[in-house]
Amino acid sequence: MWFSKGINFFFPNGTESRKLIGLFFVFLFLKFMWFNLLWCMLSTFTPFSKVETYLDTILVSLFLLLPLVCFRAVKTTWVIFFILDGLFISNLMYFRTYFTAIPLDSYLLVGNLSDFASSVLDSWRMVDLFFPLSTVAAGVLWWRNFYRKPENKTVEQPKRGRTFVRYIALVCLIALVPAIRLWSQNGFKVAYERLQDAYLHTCNIPMYTIFGSLYYDYTCDHIVYTEEIKDRIDSWLARKTDCKSVFPQVYSKDNCIIILAESLESWVLEKTVEGQEITPNLNKILRDSSVIYAPHVLSQVKGGRSIDAQLLMGTGLLPIQSGPYSIKFPESYYPSVVKAFKGKHKNAKAYSLTIDKPMVWNQCIIAPVLGFDSLVSKTCFIQEEPVGSRKQVGDRAFLRQCLEKMKNNEVWDDSGNTFLQCITYSGHNPFILPDSLKRVSFSPDIPEVLNNYMTMANYTDRAIGEFISRIKADKRFDNTLVMIMGDHEALGTVRKELCNDPVGKNIVSDKAFVPLIILNAPFNMYYGKVMGQVDVYPTLLDLLGLNDYWWKGLGESIFNPQKPDFDVDPQLNIVGDTAGVPEETIRMLKKSWEISDLIIRYDYLGHKLNVKEEPAKVVGMK
Repeated sequence: MWFSKGINFFFPNGTESRKLIGLFFVFLFLKFMWFNLLWCMLSTFTPFSKVETYLDTILVSLFLLLPLVCFRAVKTTWVIFFILDGLFISNLMYFRTYFTAIPLDSYLLVGNLSDFASSVLDSWRMVDLFFPLSTVAAGVLWWRNFYRKPENKTVEQPKRGRTFVRYIALVCLIALVPAIRLWSQNGFKVAYERLQDAYLHTCNIPMYTIFGSLYYDYTCDHIVYTEEIKDRIDSWLARKTDCKSVFPQVYSKDNCIIILAESLESWVLEKTVEGQEITPNLNKILRDSSVIYAPHVLSQVKGGRSIDAQLLMGTGLLPIQSGPYSIKFPESYYPSVVKAFKGKHKNAKAYSLTIDKPMVWNQCIIAPVLGFDSLVSKTCFIQEEPVGSRKQVGDRAFLRQCLEKMKNNEVWDDSGNTFLQCITYSGHNPFILPDSLKRVSFSPDIPEVLNNYMTMANYTDRAIGEFISRIKADKRFDNTLVMIMGDHEALGTVRKELCNDPVGKNIVSDKAFVPLIILNAPFNMYYGKVMGQVDVYPTLLDLLGLNDYWWKGLGESIFNPQKPDFDVDPQLNIVGDTAGVPEETIRMLKKSWEISDLIIRYDYLGHKLNVKEEPAKVVGMK
C-alpha cells in the first residue's frame, strides 16, 4: 500500500505515463548494468558486491529521465539514449586498449582519432551491439504501446512545477544513501582513489558509473599543490634507494640515436616459426660483441601509449593514472635525458622524428618541453611505401629518409653533438602489410592476428637492419650510442586468447615484454632479469656519462647490482621474481605509480627547482 502511495505521489500523471517512464527507466538501467558487466569481465566483479553500483545506476537513470518525467520530452530522451550508446561503446573500446576510461580532456581531441581509428576499431566486440539494439527495442515498444495509440496522445500533461519538485525530491532521497557513504569515506575523491590503490582502473568506473570517471578527472584538474602533497612525495623519494650503479668509468659517446619501434615485443626476437626467422636482422645484431640486450622489459605505458613510452624512457617517470600527460600537463617541468645530454654538451642539438602529425599526442608542444630542438613530422617525409590501414609511410621508407636527413646534416650537425629519436609507425594494430612488402608467410593454422603481427615484425626488423647497416658505414657511428626499444606491447586483450590457442600458445609470450637493445656499448652484456621501461632512463644516464644529472628517475639502472628481479605493470601486478625481496620494497614500487602521478600533476619538480615550464614556441617544428 505504501509503495503504491509513493508511486502516486512522485508520478501523479496517470497509469500510461508511469508505464512510459518505467519503460525508459528499465532500458536505461539495463544499459548501465551491461556496461558494468562488460567492464568487469576484463577486470574484477567486485563492483557487483557493492551497493554503490546499484544505487548510482538507479540515481543516474532517474536523473537522465528528468526531461521525460517533468516535460514529457520523448525526443530529448531519445537523444540521451543515442549519446549514451556512443559513450558506452567508445569507453569500452578505449578500455580494452588503454585500461582506463576516456579522460575528460580527450573528448576535445576527437580529431586525433583518425590516426588510431584502426587500432581502436579492433577493440570493438559483438557484445557492444546490445547498446544500439536496446535503444531500437525501446523504440519499438514505445511505438507499439504508446505513440501509435490515439488515446495515449491525449494523456494529461504533467503539472510541471509540482512534478519537478516531487521528482527532484525523489532523486535527492535516493542520492542520500551513497552521499552518506561517500561522506563516511572522506569524500568522493578519497573513495575513488582508494579503489585505485586496490585495483587501479579495474573496478572503479562501474561503481560510480562512467560519469564518476569524468567527475574524478575534473576534481583532479582543479586542485592545488599543497605542503601535504609535497611531504608525501618527499617522503617516498627519501625512502627510495639511490641509484648505486657500478657502471665502469669509460669514455662516453658524443651522440645518441634512439629507435622507438612501434609495438615491438621481445618474444619475436630469436624466434623461428615454421622454419622462418621472424627477426633475422635483429638476431644478427644481438650477436655483436658490443651489444647490451635486455629481453624482459615490462611494458608500462597507459592511456598515452607511445607518448607514455617517451615519458618512461626519457624522464624516468611513470604515466599518470588517467589520460596522456602530454595533453593534460604539458606545462609541468620534466627533467629528461635530452636536457642532461644538452647540459653536458653545450653545442648539442636534439631532434625527434616521426611520420605522425604534430598534434597527435600533443607532440608539437611536449617535444620542446622534453628538450628537443625540433620535431620533424609528417610533412617532412615523402609518402613512400605506404603501410597500414591509413597508408602511412612504412618503416623502411621512414628510416631511410631519416638517414638521408642525417647525411644532409638536416638533423645532424657535425659541429656539435646530436641526440636523435626516431619513432616508427608500421607496427600499429591491426598490422596490415601489403603483399609486396612481405618476406615471410605463415600457415592458416596460426591465428590471423598473430600471423599478421609476425609478418609486420619481420618488416620492421628489415627496416631496422637496413638502417643499422648503413649507419655503421658513417664515420660518426663509432662515437654514437644506438638504442632500440619497443615502445609498448602489441597484443593487448587478445594475448590471453592467443595463449589459449593450440598453435598460438607455442609461439606467443604471455608477458607484455618489449626488447631493449643497445649498440656500440662499451661491453657485451645480457641482462636477463625483469626490468620496467622506467629503468631505461637511469640506464641511459649511465651509458651516456650523464649519471651526475640531478634527476635519477623513479627506476633503477640495470648496472645497479641491487636492482630487484621484478617490476610493477600499470594494473599494479607484480611481474618477475620477488623471492627474498622485503615487503617494503614491493610496496615502494607499487606506490611509485601514485607518486609519479602526483609529481606530474602538481608540477612537483617545477616547484622544487622554482621554475615553470612555459608553453614552448613551436620553432622549427614541421
